[in-house]
Amino acid sequence: MRKFKIGAPGYILMDLMRKDMPGTLQALGDMGYDGIELLGFFGHSAKEIREMCIKSRLHPYSCFVKLTDLTGETSALPAEAFSPFDAATYMPGATPEDKLRYICELGCTYVGLLTPLDVMNEQMLRDMAYANDLCKKFGLTMQFHNHNQEYLHRCGDHYRMDYIMQNTPEDMLFEPDLGWMEIGGCRCDDQLRKYAHRIRVIHLKDYHREAFDVNLPYHNRPTGYGVMDWDHLLPLCETLIQPDWYTADHDFAESGDTLGELKMSLDFIRDKLEEVSRKL
Repeated sequence: MRKFKIGAPGYILMDLMRKDMPGTLQALGDMGYDGIELLGFFGHSAKEIREMCIKSRLHPYSCFVKLTDLTGETSALPAEAFSPFDAATYMPGATPEDKLRYICELGCTYVGLLTPLDVMNEQMLRDMAYANDLCKKFGLTMQFHNHNQEYLHRCGDHYRMDYIMQNTPEDMLFEPDLGWMEIGGCRCDDQLRKYAHRIRVIHLKDYHREAFDVNLPYHNRPTGYGVMDWDHLLPLCETLIQPDWYTADHDFAESGDTLGELKMSLDFIRDKLEEVSRKL
């Protein structure tokens, strides 16, 4: 049976991490997660975070970084002058190279890009290509993580996600968030088949909506407790890709119990992947 690696998502954990990063990481490790995809560093040094992860038995396989951090356009303001999100994601270092050294010290393999959700143009494509080349020099692999905007918006006759993939280097990976894909009105099969060769990490977001209609409101759900067809999608992922990591994902715990809902996601994903592995 293939060894599956399941990571915890950073976004839903930001408030908990801000209050108690070592305690939150320890809770995830005790829960049984294999790794963490960091979103925020919360004023800690790379060495401190690495030691927290080792103590918690979590591998920090990826982290999200602002594209402007990798192009040298970040404001020189101190972290305390930023918004809470800016302060959380602030990395020490005067240059993009300093920031990539920080990521290397964390022990990450992948770098996920944080880009403006409402902008995609030729300049941003050039910036992504530049950042991708810079990451490679440090032995890091850059990924583009989709949101629903990449499917709600089109560039000509194509999804914006297709425009990005067609106009960026082949070695810049795609980190598909399957829930955001469907929330944006795109069924996942075609995108997984089209970009299987550029996928190493997959986000398993779930949600509830009354019908497959982008105009209807949706609600966050733990993975396995929404409308996503995991009986179809997980065998497809294992047949086409066999990713290095699956990341459990929903952006907000509507029950108020973030860690409890992440445990629900983890248990569902592990049980379902073991079932898939037995059948393949």
